[in-house]
Amino acid sequence: MQASEPVSEHNDGWPPDACTLDHDGCVVCSDAGIPLRVVGIEGDDAVCRDAAGNEAVIAVELVAPVQPGEFLLTHGGVAIGRVSREREGQGK
Repeated sequence: MQASEPVSEHNDGWPPDACTLDHDGCVVCSDAGIPLRVVGIEGDDAVCRDAAGNEAVIAVELVAPVQPGEFLLTHGGVAIGRVSREREGQGK
């Protein structure tokens, strides 16, 4: 995500170039984290959705507790950090 491309409401809060769960090692993401939105909680895991609408169950022990609506940075099915609302629009 580039700093010059702010998050807008017309795309449900996702930047226009957001990486998704179905990426195939794109140049932007390489093997880096993918931002996902928490849509539900299942025990110790969270059901998360990417910008394209793909869903996955993500282990959230490293960043627990989480709430629906939060954005998490994920890698390999594990949440490794949080994306704050301030940072979403800044691309950091």
